Amino acid sequence: MFSLLSLYFAYRRDVVTAERYMAGLAKAQVPVADDVTPTPVEEQLPLAA
Repeated sequence: MFSLLSLYFAYRRDVVTAERYMAGLAKAQVPVADDVTPTPVEEQLPLAA
């Protein structure tokens, strides 16, 4: 009986730790700014024939 209880609480500890880790990763992610500037049509190179 003791081993089943210890296995359960070890599992819960791992789950809680993983949830906290994933929450920390989600907070650390910063949206990346779109640094690609569109090129005006006049500046685009013509297509090769």
